[in-house]
Amino acid sequence: MPKHGYVAIWDEDLGENVLISYDVLEPELAKRLKMVLPVGGFCYAAEDFVGLPLSPAPFYVGNGWLPKQGKAEIFAPPKSGKSFLCVQLARCIGAGEAFLGIATQQGKVLYLQFELAPEMLQQRMKESGQEYPEVFVGTTFSMKLDKRAGQEDLIKAMDVIKPKVLILDPFREVFSGDENTAQDVGMFIDFLDDIIDTYQCSIIIIHHSGKDQNKGGRGSSVLEGWVDSYIQMKRKSKKGEALRIELTPLSLRHAQLPPSGVGAQLVNGEFVVLGEDDKPKLIIDKVWEYCEHHDEFRSSEIHAAGLGSRAPVQVALNQLIEQGKIERFKLGWYRRT
Repeated sequence: MPKHGYVAIWDEDLGENVLISYDVLEPELAKRLKMVLPVGGFCYAAEDFVGLPLSPAPFYVGNGWLPKQGKAEIFAPPKSGKSFLCVQLARCIGAGEAFLGIATQQGKVLYLQFELAPEMLQQRMKESGQEYPEVFVGTTFSMKLDKRAGQEDLIKAMDVIKPKVLILDPFREVFSGDENTAQDVGMFIDFLDDIIDTYQCSIIIIHHSGKDQNKGGRGSSVLEGWVDSYIQMKRKSKKGEALRIELTPLSLRHAQLPPSGVGAQLVNGEFVVLGEDDKPKLIIDKVWEYCEHHDEFRSSEIHAAGLGSRAPVQVALNQLIEQGKIERFKLGWYRRT
């Protein structure tokens, strides 16, 4: 796996980072990329480093939640909706759509989950009514990433899919060692560092909280120290009520502003941010809010406003037409009635 002797350079023609080996670098390519060759294999003079044409988009999830080539941990107690959240997060990044009101940078996602049967995962995704562009899913109950066989299986998938974001759900199912032992956990994250370095991707690990939720994720604190973003997910609803959660970043290494949390409720298989009235703000509410500020608008404009995926937004438009709040007055155009 390449570490030193390679550099990731933003290629404007391809629209992505490319790994370039110094040993095989052609002069014309170096000239086109405005590349400065390193000193000692992988080091640069500071004035050269700040001028490198690196990627202009440093986060897949904004507000410091998930940097490119970064690591995030989301921990929560059992039965709090972690897998629902993972599918939604994967979809939002794959589509470049806001996640719970937080902007994302579009990228291919590989979501690997190890608790649900494929049929159950498929049913949840179908019931959401959402589209999943650039999202790949895998289900297995036997992949251990601290064992050679599991590592080889993951590498095989990464080689083919080449995701920008890898989601592992949950930690305990991909780790066979002692999660309380720093050495065992350290060897596990050493492998994940190799994955990040080789595939230039970000990794999100879903973990369980301990008996005392205020003490963070279960096991060794090595994992907490490794990640860039350490996010707590709490269930706020009682048994029998609609599932409500609160996501609170406890630490964000790259945030420019103090961390702030978000409350949400599960609606049709996805979490919806709670409004000021403590009620979920549905897509139809967002679409109507947009309509109230525009006398006339084109369908392309509302789809570009980032209110949700194309299909649910279109459903909301049709519902507003049925309610007599808006009308379609010519091809591709809507207006308030």
